[in-house]
Amino acid sequence: MGNCAPKPKPKPRSRPAQHSSSLLKPDVPAVRLYGPESCPISSCLRLALLYKSVPFQFVPQSPLLGLPFLQCGADTVVGAAETLLRELDSRFPRPPAAATALADTTSAAEEVALVTALQHRSVERHVEELARWVTATAAGGGGGKGEAARMERSYGQLAEVVLEHAQMEERLLFPAFESAADRGVCKVANEEHARDLPIINGIKEDIKSMAVMEAGTPFHQEALLNLSLRLKTLEEHFKGHFQEEEKNLLPQLEMAMRSQREEEEDESSSRSWMEQVLVLMEATHSPRLFPFFMAGLLPDEAMQYVGLVRRQTADQQRLASMLRSLITVLEAKQSIVGHLRRPT
Repeated sequence: MGNCAPKPKPKPRSRPAQHSSSLLKPDVPAVRLYGPESCPISSCLRLALLYKSVPFQFVPQSPLLGLPFLQCGADTVVGAAETLLRELDSRFPRPPAAATALADTTSAAEEVALVTALQHRSVERHVEELARWVTATAAGGGGGKGEAARMERSYGQLAEVVLEHAQMEERLLFPAFESAADRGVCKVANEEHARDLPIINGIKEDIKSMAVMEAGTPFHQEALLNLSLRLKTLEEHFKGHFQEEEKNLLPQLEMAMRSQREEEEDESSSRSWMEQVLVLMEATHSPRLFPFFMAGLLPDEAMQYVGLVRRQTADQQRLASMLRSLITVLEAKQSIVGHLRRPT
Protein backbone atom coordinates (compact mmCIF):
# COMPACT_ATOMS: atom_id res chain seq x y z
CA MET A 1 0.00 0.00 0.00
CA GLY A 2 1.14 3.52 -0.76
CA ASN A 3 1.56 6.20 1.80
CA CYS A 4 -1.89 7.73 2.26
CA ALA A 5 -0.82 10.47 4.64
CA PRO A 6 -1.99 13.87 3.35
CA LYS A 7 0.71 16.11 1.97
CA PRO A 8 1.36 19.20 4.04
CA LYS A 9 -0.09 22.35 2.57
CA PRO A 10 2.45 24.93 1.48
CA LYS A 11 2.69 27.87 3.85
CA PRO A 12 1.36 31.10 2.40
CA ARG A 13 3.95 33.76 1.74
CA SER A 14 3.69 36.74 4.01
CA ARG A 15 3.38 40.16 2.45
CA PRO A 16 6.21 42.63 2.99
CA ALA A 17 5.42 45.03 5.81
CA GLN A 18 4.81 48.68 5.07
CA HIS A 19 7.87 50.92 5.65
CA SER A 20 9.93 47.86 6.53
CA SER A 21 13.61 47.27 5.93
CA SER A 22 14.18 44.69 3.21
CA LEU A 23 17.38 43.33 4.75
CA LEU A 24 15.59 40.49 6.50
CA LYS A 25 17.82 38.49 8.82
CA PRO A 26 16.45 35.35 10.48
CA ASP A 27 18.53 35.92 13.63
CA VAL A 28 17.17 39.43 14.23
CA PRO A 29 13.68 39.73 15.74
CA ALA A 30 11.16 41.97 14.03
CA VAL A 31 10.36 45.39 15.45
CA ARG A 32 7.21 47.43 15.06
CA LEU A 33 7.36 51.16 15.58
CA TYR A 34 4.09 53.01 16.23
CA GLY A 35 3.90 56.78 16.07
CA PRO A 36 2.97 59.90 14.10
CA GLU A 37 4.74 60.04 10.74
CA SER A 38 5.52 63.75 11.12
CA CYS A 39 6.96 63.33 14.64
CA PRO A 40 10.77 63.90 14.82
CA ILE A 41 11.03 61.22 17.52
CA SER A 42 9.44 58.67 15.18
CA SER A 43 11.89 59.73 12.48
CA CYS A 44 14.92 59.36 14.80
CA LEU A 45 13.81 55.86 15.76
CA ARG A 46 13.27 54.89 12.12
CA LEU A 47 16.73 56.20 11.25
CA ALA A 48 18.32 54.23 14.10
CA LEU A 49 16.64 51.03 12.85
CA LEU A 50 17.67 51.73 9.26
CA TYR A 51 21.30 52.41 10.16
CA LYS A 52 21.33 49.16 12.15
CA SER A 53 19.73 47.27 9.22
CA VAL A 54 17.07 45.91 11.56
CA PRO A 55 13.93 44.64 9.80
CA PHE A 56 11.05 46.72 11.10
CA GLN A 57 7.54 47.86 10.35
CA PHE A 58 6.52 51.45 10.87
CA VAL A 59 2.83 51.82 11.70
CA PRO A 60 1.73 55.45 11.30
CA GLN A 61 -0.65 56.72 13.97
CA SER A 62 -2.50 59.91 14.68
CA PRO A 63 -0.64 62.44 16.88
CA LEU A 64 -3.72 62.33 19.13
CA LEU A 65 -2.78 58.79 20.19
CA GLY A 66 0.35 59.95 22.00
CA LEU A 67 4.11 59.49 21.69
CA PRO A 68 5.82 56.77 19.62
CA PHE A 69 6.40 53.34 21.15
CA LEU A 70 8.10 50.09 20.14
CA GLN A 71 6.92 46.52 19.96
CA CYS A 72 9.89 44.13 19.99
CA GLY A 73 8.54 40.62 19.71
CA ALA A 74 6.17 40.19 22.65
CA ASP A 75 7.57 43.24 24.49
CA THR A 76 6.05 46.70 24.26
CA VAL A 77 8.45 49.51 25.13
CA VAL A 78 7.13 52.96 25.98
CA GLY A 79 8.87 56.08 27.20
CA ALA A 80 10.76 59.15 26.11
CA ALA A 81 12.93 59.21 23.00
CA GLU A 82 16.06 58.51 25.07
CA THR A 83 14.45 55.42 26.62
CA LEU A 84 13.44 54.00 23.23
CA LEU A 85 16.83 54.67 21.65
CA ARG A 86 18.62 52.97 24.55
CA GLU A 87 16.28 50.00 24.21
CA LEU A 88 17.23 49.65 20.54
CA ASP A 89 20.93 49.70 21.40
CA SER A 90 20.45 47.08 24.11
CA ARG A 91 18.75 44.73 21.64
CA PHE A 92 20.75 45.59 18.51
CA PRO A 93 24.17 46.82 19.64
CA ARG A 94 25.95 46.85 16.26
CA PRO A 95 26.55 49.44 15.03
CA PRO A 96 25.89 51.60 18.11
CA ALA A 97 23.88 54.11 16.10
CA ALA A 98 21.24 54.98 18.69
CA ALA A 99 23.15 55.78 21.85
CA THR A 100 25.39 58.31 20.13
CA ALA A 101 22.33 60.46 19.42
CA LEU A 102 22.04 60.94 23.19
CA ALA A 103 25.58 62.16 23.79
CA ASP A 104 24.78 65.41 25.61
CA THR A 105 27.61 67.88 25.24
CA THR A 106 28.35 70.17 28.16
CA SER A 107 28.29 73.43 26.22
CA ALA A 108 27.14 75.11 23.04
CA ALA A 109 30.81 75.36 22.02
CA GLU A 110 31.24 71.59 22.15
CA GLU A 111 28.10 71.13 20.08
CA VAL A 112 29.29 73.52 17.38
CA ALA A 113 32.80 71.99 17.43
CA LEU A 114 31.32 68.50 17.02
CA VAL A 115 29.03 69.58 14.18
CA THR A 116 31.95 71.29 12.42
CA ALA A 117 34.15 68.19 12.74
CA LEU A 118 31.36 65.93 11.45
CA GLN A 119 30.92 68.22 8.46
CA HIS A 120 34.65 67.85 7.82
CA ARG A 121 34.33 64.04 7.85
CA SER A 122 31.46 64.10 5.35
CA VAL A 123 33.30 66.39 2.94
CA GLU A 124 36.52 64.35 3.18
CA ARG A 125 34.75 61.09 2.38
CA HIS A 126 32.79 62.54 -0.51
CA VAL A 127 35.97 63.93 -2.11
CA GLU A 128 37.76 60.59 -1.58
CA GLU A 129 34.86 58.70 -3.13
CA LEU A 130 34.65 61.03 -6.12
CA ALA A 131 38.42 60.75 -6.70
CA ARG A 132 38.18 56.93 -6.65
CA TRP A 133 35.19 57.07 -8.98
CA VAL A 134 37.05 59.21 -11.55
CA THR A 135 40.17 57.03 -11.32
CA ALA A 136 38.14 53.84 -11.84
CA THR A 137 36.28 55.41 -14.76
CA ALA A 138 39.57 56.35 -16.44
CA ALA A 139 40.92 52.83 -15.92
CA GLY A 140 37.74 51.35 -17.40
CA GLY A 141 37.88 53.27 -20.65
CA GLY A 142 36.09 56.48 -19.74
CA GLY A 143 32.43 55.55 -19.24
CA GLY A 144 29.92 57.60 -21.20
CA LYS A 145 27.95 60.83 -21.13
CA GLY A 146 25.64 59.39 -18.49
CA GLU A 147 28.63 58.78 -16.21
CA ALA A 148 29.84 62.35 -16.69
CA ALA A 149 26.35 63.68 -15.93
CA ARG A 150 26.23 61.72 -12.67
CA MET A 151 29.68 63.01 -11.73
CA GLU A 152 28.58 66.56 -12.47
CA ARG A 153 25.51 66.20 -10.27
CA SER A 154 27.44 64.60 -7.40
CA TYR A 155 30.23 67.17 -7.52
CA GLY A 156 27.72 70.00 -7.75
CA GLN A 157 26.14 68.81 -4.48
CA LEU A 158 29.55 68.48 -2.84
CA ALA A 159 30.62 71.96 -3.94
CA GLU A 160 27.42 73.46 -2.54
CA VAL A 161 28.00 71.82 0.85
CA VAL A 162 31.67 72.89 0.91
CA LEU A 163 30.90 76.52 0.06
CA GLU A 164 28.16 76.74 2.68
CA HIS A 165 30.47 75.21 5.28
CA ALA A 166 33.18 77.76 4.44
CA GLN A 167 30.65 80.59 4.63
CA MET A 168 29.47 79.36 8.04
CA GLU A 169 33.04 79.35 9.38
CA GLU A 170 33.86 82.78 7.94
CA ARG A 171 30.70 84.45 9.23
CA LEU A 172 30.23 82.66 12.56
CA LEU A 173 33.38 80.93 13.83
CA PHE A 174 36.29 83.03 12.59
CA PRO A 175 34.93 86.36 13.97
CA ALA A 176 34.65 84.71 17.39
CA PHE A 177 38.21 83.38 17.16
CA GLU A 178 39.56 86.80 16.22
CA SER A 179 38.86 88.05 19.75
CA ALA A 180 40.20 85.03 21.63
CA ALA A 181 42.59 83.05 19.45
CA ASP A 182 45.76 83.83 17.60
CA ARG A 183 44.74 86.14 14.76
CA GLY A 184 47.42 84.54 12.61
CA VAL A 185 45.65 81.16 12.79
CA CYS A 186 42.37 82.69 11.53
CA LYS A 187 44.28 84.52 8.81
CA VAL A 188 45.79 81.25 7.59
CA ALA A 189 42.38 79.52 7.63
CA ASN A 190 40.84 82.33 5.57
CA GLU A 191 43.73 82.20 3.12
CA GLU A 192 43.25 78.45 2.70
CA HIS A 193 39.56 79.03 1.90
CA ALA A 194 40.59 81.55 -0.76
CA ARG A 195 43.25 79.14 -2.10
CA ASP A 196 40.78 76.28 -2.57
CA LEU A 197 37.96 78.28 -4.18
CA PRO A 198 39.57 78.43 -7.68
CA ILE A 199 40.29 74.68 -7.50
CA ILE A 200 36.67 73.93 -6.54
CA ASN A 201 35.33 76.06 -9.40
CA GLY A 202 37.94 74.71 -11.82
CA ILE A 203 36.93 71.10 -11.15
CA LYS A 204 33.31 72.00 -11.81
CA GLU A 205 34.25 73.46 -15.20
CA ASP A 206 36.44 70.42 -15.99
CA ILE A 207 33.53 68.06 -15.42
CA LYS A 208 31.23 70.20 -17.60
CA SER A 209 33.78 70.16 -20.43
CA MET A 210 34.30 66.42 -20.08
CA ALA A 211 30.55 65.79 -20.35
CA VAL A 212 30.48 66.98 -23.97
CA MET A 213 33.53 64.94 -25.05
CA GLU A 214 33.24 61.60 -26.77
CA ALA A 215 33.99 58.85 -24.27
CA GLY A 216 37.08 56.76 -24.92
CA THR A 217 38.89 59.33 -27.05
CA PRO A 218 42.42 60.45 -26.07
CA PHE A 219 41.10 63.91 -25.15
CA HIS A 220 38.44 62.40 -22.88
CA GLN A 221 40.96 60.07 -21.27
CA GLU A 222 43.37 62.93 -20.64
CA ALA A 223 40.55 65.01 -19.15
CA LEU A 224 39.71 62.17 -16.74
CA LEU A 225 43.32 61.82 -15.62
CA ASN A 226 43.65 65.58 -15.06
CA LEU A 227 40.38 65.61 -13.14
CA SER A 228 41.62 62.75 -10.95
CA LEU A 229 44.80 64.67 -10.12
CA ARG A 230 42.89 67.88 -9.27
CA LEU A 231 40.52 65.96 -7.01
CA LYS A 232 43.44 64.35 -5.19
CA THR A 233 45.01 67.79 -4.72
CA LEU A 234 41.74 69.11 -3.30
CA GLU A 235 41.50 66.06 -1.04
CA GLU A 236 44.98 66.74 0.36
CA HIS A 237 44.18 70.44 0.87
CA PHE A 238 40.95 69.65 2.72
CA LYS A 239 42.56 67.07 5.01
CA GLY A 240 45.36 69.44 5.98
CA HIS A 241 42.98 72.38 6.45
CA PHE A 242 40.51 70.37 8.55
CA GLN A 243 43.26 68.92 10.74
CA GLU A 244 44.61 72.41 11.36
CA GLU A 245 41.20 73.75 12.37
CA GLU A 246 40.44 70.80 14.64
CA LYS A 247 43.83 71.00 16.31
CA ASN A 248 44.30 74.77 16.70
CA LEU A 249 40.89 76.45 16.40
CA LEU A 250 38.00 74.27 17.59
CA PRO A 251 39.55 73.54 21.04
CA GLN A 252 39.49 77.32 21.67
CA LEU A 253 35.84 77.73 20.69
CA GLU A 254 34.56 77.82 24.30
CA MET A 255 36.84 80.75 25.16
CA ALA A 256 36.06 82.46 21.85
CA MET A 257 32.31 82.27 22.38
CA ARG A 258 32.62 83.53 25.95
CA SER A 259 34.76 86.45 24.82
CA GLN A 260 32.33 87.36 22.06
CA ARG A 261 29.35 87.26 24.46
CA GLU A 262 31.13 89.71 26.76
CA GLU A 263 31.56 92.12 23.84
CA GLU A 264 27.94 91.78 22.69
CA GLU A 265 25.50 94.23 24.24
CA ASP A 266 22.49 92.22 23.04
CA GLU A 267 22.86 88.66 24.37
CA SER A 268 19.93 87.44 22.26
CA SER A 269 22.19 87.64 19.19
CA SER A 270 24.18 84.67 20.54
CA ARG A 271 21.24 82.71 21.96
CA SER A 272 21.89 79.60 19.84
CA TRP A 273 25.04 79.00 17.87
CA MET A 274 23.73 75.72 16.50
CA GLU A 275 20.67 77.52 15.19
CA GLN A 276 22.94 80.01 13.42
CA VAL A 277 24.89 77.11 11.87
CA LEU A 278 21.65 75.71 10.46
CA VAL A 279 20.59 79.10 9.11
CA LEU A 280 23.95 79.75 7.42
CA MET A 281 23.92 76.23 5.94
CA GLU A 282 20.27 76.23 4.93
CA ALA A 283 20.74 74.34 1.65
CA THR A 284 22.86 71.61 3.27
CA HIS A 285 20.05 71.01 5.78
CA SER A 286 17.29 71.04 3.16
CA PRO A 287 15.56 67.87 1.86
CA ARG A 288 17.42 68.37 -1.41
CA LEU A 289 20.98 68.13 0.01
CA PHE A 290 20.64 66.64 3.49
CA PRO A 291 20.64 62.96 2.36
CA PHE A 292 23.75 63.59 0.23
CA PHE A 293 25.57 65.26 3.13
CA MET A 294 24.60 62.50 5.57
CA ALA A 295 25.82 59.79 3.16
CA GLY A 296 29.36 60.90 4.04
CA LEU A 297 28.92 59.98 7.72
CA LEU A 298 29.24 56.60 9.44
CA PRO A 299 26.07 55.34 11.19
CA ASP A 300 27.15 56.44 14.69
CA GLU A 301 28.28 59.83 13.33
CA ALA A 302 25.00 60.23 11.46
CA MET A 303 22.97 59.60 14.61
CA GLN A 304 25.13 62.09 16.51
CA TYR A 305 24.39 64.70 13.86
CA VAL A 306 20.67 63.90 13.84
CA GLY A 307 20.58 64.17 17.64
CA LEU A 308 22.26 67.57 17.64
CA VAL A 309 20.03 68.91 14.86
CA ARG A 310 16.89 67.56 16.56
CA ARG A 311 17.72 69.29 19.84
CA GLN A 312 18.55 72.64 18.23
CA THR A 313 15.97 73.04 15.45
CA ALA A 314 13.06 75.18 16.59
CA ASP A 315 11.15 74.71 13.32
CA GLN A 316 9.68 71.24 13.80
CA GLN A 317 8.14 71.20 10.32
CA ARG A 318 11.54 71.85 8.75
CA LEU A 319 13.12 69.16 10.94
CA ALA A 320 10.47 66.60 9.99
CA SER A 321 11.01 67.36 6.30
CA MET A 322 14.79 66.93 6.63
CA LEU A 323 14.52 63.60 8.42
CA ARG A 324 11.84 62.28 6.04
CA SER A 325 14.11 62.97 3.07
CA LEU A 326 16.90 60.96 4.70
CA ILE A 327 14.55 58.09 5.61
CA THR A 328 13.28 57.90 2.02
CA VAL A 329 16.81 57.58 0.62
CA LEU A 330 17.94 55.01 3.21
CA GLU A 331 14.83 52.86 2.70
CA ALA A 332 15.33 52.94 -1.06
CA LYS A 333 18.97 51.88 -0.72
CA GLN A 334 18.17 49.03 1.64
CA SER A 335 15.35 47.89 -0.62
CA ILE A 336 17.80 47.66 -3.55
CA VAL A 337 20.39 45.79 -1.47
CA GLY A 338 17.73 43.43 -0.13
CA HIS A 339 16.52 42.70 -3.67
CA LEU A 340 20.06 41.94 -4.85
CA ARG A 341 20.66 39.57 -1.93
CA ARG A 342 17.36 37.76 -2.40
CA PRO A 343 17.88 34.31 -4.03
CA THR A 344 16.52 33.99 -7.55
